[in-house]
Amino acid sequence: MSDRAARNVAVGLGWGTFLAGFVPGLLQYQLGQKQRAVLAFGGCFLLFFVGWLVVRERLFYWALLTPDSPPPGSSPGLIPWQGMARAGVVFTLPELLNFPANALGAILAWDASPEGERLWRMPRDLEHLFGWLTAASGMLAAFWSAAGHWELRRRRDGGATPPVPVADPALCAALSWLVPGLGHCRAGQKDKGALLGFAVVVVFAAGLLFAHGHAVDRANASVWWIGQNLFGGGSLFAALVTAPLRMEGAPPNLDLGVVLCTVAGLMNLVVMVDAFTVAERTAFPLGKPAEVAP
Repeated sequence: MSDRAARNVAVGLGWGTFLAGFVPGLLQYQLGQKQRAVLAFGGCFLLFFVGWLVVRERLFYWALLTPDSPPPGSSPGLIPWQGMARAGVVFTLPELLNFPANALGAILAWDASPEGERLWRMPRDLEHLFGWLTAASGMLAAFWSAAGHWELRRRRDGGATPPVPVADPALCAALSWLVPGLGHCRAGQKDKGALLGFAVVVVFAAGLLFAHGHAVDRANASVWWIGQNLFGGGSLFAALVTAPLRMEGAPPNLDLGVVLCTVAGLMNLVVMVDAFTVAERTAFPLGKPAEVAP
């Protein structure tokens, strides 16, 4: 695809472009970046199905809306969420951001029998780590989408010679997901990055300490885990070290620990967005009117 065609694509930047971001690599393909498109699609698919080999039916248990079995004597078709799950539409976050892989994984794992429902409620070995991998595929898809949106915006507003930032904004956001503040360091703000990263890590660590290591557990607190996973490095540490620990009894401050770890994840969401913005402003500084490409 020519540069002129790519600029025409960038004119939209509306709902169509937003929805295209749920298919890894589609925006890169529209931009004429075919190798990057293949890398994005293949990488997200591979990461998801490496995790899916273990978690399988657990995707339904972790979903925001679980496909519960219909009451005795009723028709399964009358249960909308069950019908949607059968078709591959499962509201599991962040896997939903990698929509094609999430849908295919749900279709392959779906079993409407009582035995199938029992399986998606049954814990399995290594599910913490492999559940993190399926979730990481959704986050990776989101960062590829952010990279596509950034490139569309750069071509749309950058005139005949689009400016080049000191670091790719989507990469800075992705680095901050893994290590809070690392994206700021990449964008040239090392002191700010270190301060923000320290704040996120301290709050997350405090949550783990209050809960005796049991604050981050997707199987027991899947909705809270969505927020906690916004600190990818922290949720990976928990998946490897603390979540597999056996809980003999609920720690007295378990709820406080869960909340603190979730707050740390939400704090890191702000850090990721700010890292993206810092890198973005090296190409489009505030107060400088953007040039509109013809």
